[in-house]
Amino acid sequence: MTGKDATSENGLTHSLRVRHFPALVLFLVVFATAYRSLGITRPLVGNFSTKSVIYAMIARNWAEGRAGLFYPTMDVLVGGQRSLHMLEFSVSAQLTGALWRWLGGSLDVWGRATSVAFMAAAILLLVALVRARHGQAAALGAGLTLALSPISVVYGQTFMLDASIVLFTLAVFYSADRWLAGGNPAWLVPLCVSFALLLLTKVYLVVLLLPLGAMTLWPGLFGPGQSQAVGPRPRRFLLGLGTAILALIPVALWCLHALRTAAPGSPHAAHIYSCLQGNAMSYRPPDPLLFSADFYVRALDDLTSVILTPVGFALFLAGFLGRHWLGYLPWLAAMVLLVLALPRKFHEMNYYYLAVLPPLCIVAGLGWQAVRQSLRPGRAAIAGLLIVAIAFSLRYAAKPAFSTPDEDRAVVAAGRAVQTLTSPGEPVATMHGGGITLLYYCNRPGWFIAPETGDLKRALEECRRQGAGWLVVAGPEGEDDRLDGRIGRTAAELGSGYRIYALAPR
Repeated sequence: MTGKDATSENGLTHSLRVRHFPALVLFLVVFATAYRSLGITRPLVGNFSTKSVIYAMIARNWAEGRAGLFYPTMDVLVGGQRSLHMLEFSVSAQLTGALWRWLGGSLDVWGRATSVAFMAAAILLLVALVRARHGQAAALGAGLTLALSPISVVYGQTFMLDASIVLFTLAVFYSADRWLAGGNPAWLVPLCVSFALLLLTKVYLVVLLLPLGAMTLWPGLFGPGQSQAVGPRPRRFLLGLGTAILALIPVALWCLHALRTAAPGSPHAAHIYSCLQGNAMSYRPPDPLLFSADFYVRALDDLTSVILTPVGFALFLAGFLGRHWLGYLPWLAAMVLLVLALPRKFHEMNYYYLAVLPPLCIVAGLGWQAVRQSLRPGRAAIAGLLIVAIAFSLRYAAKPAFSTPDEDRAVVAAGRAVQTLTSPGEPVATMHGGGITLLYYCNRPGWFIAPETGDLKRALEECRRQGAGWLVVAGPEGEDDRLDGRIGRTAAELGSGYRIYALAPR
């Protein structure tokens, strides 16, 4: 995998060069940005919408001054107050909140635009990293694989943190490569910053210390292939270790803060919605799912569809025909360890695979380079393959990324309607599907009531006792007349796909 393959333009063989390479890279980034921007004005509904509105609530509550920067706050009431989401420090969400506060406009659009920008920058970094190591053909193959990956399309335009994970990961490896290739210690600064931001966003990516350590100790095998300028191995080790320690300090302080905030006796403990302790306790290894064939069948199905598409997966397999993939063995091994450590998260929430995507795209880029060198496809064949790849990407990404499910179409209208009936800060009860999306669009503190709640009258009475004057219902339940009987009263306001009930006499 190495500098001798492609570190200088003059050293590239004809098979590794691509005509009009800068223009193609520009077109790739513009295409990827436009592709993900097709639904940029769509509300935060549909695929994993609960995760999106969690970060939207955090951004809005901070931007509007209801929460401190280090106390990510949701609109769900717990213990009579807006609740705290003490898992990760959501760098991307806080950036979105700042942009919205400074520039105005739609928070939803800013949230999606931030993810689109992160993914576009990630594609540029991936191309730069692979070009320096393997040449232009592999770089374009890797960049295109990332641009067309369905999960990178779906979650690269949502109000979630996962697009930033891809960018921070590639920034870490690109900075490490430049340091190891040239010996300039200034590259340790962006390396440290990007790794710190990555760990603050998702602490489990501390597993990347494995490939980063391998790169530092054996750059000829796992890095850019040049180590003379960096000095002897002990010096590289000490510089790398110092950088890693500095990058770990912010996340260590955040974890300590989160644990203390949620600890018994803390004034915030009664208002916790989610916390590090609870999240860690719910996924103790070894998970029984690891002993189920369904887990591995599902993982393979995801690889060949929503992660890489059949075309990307075929190129990924072709990447193992040469020897260069061995240079990514520590990185791939770290990703396998991560999946085995958190199998249920990857099994149930495919956006977790975005953390694994960069090395898969690099190997796919190596596969495209191998295909180009051995088969030398003409322009027509390349165009045909590209059309098929785009078709597969659309097949798996279009519906979750750009369509609004019928059951979610009334959410925004229902939220606006309840705002006209309530004052800011007045709690409301909401009922919509299985999540808190409707509560976000109400822009009020309150509660989510599951439609299948057994003693619905009792649950609503408890909400009324805590100050809720209205129940707003959207989706199928908002069109079901039988809900009146379960509540014991008639809706005070009806709309297309939603209804609003007064919980107290008016």
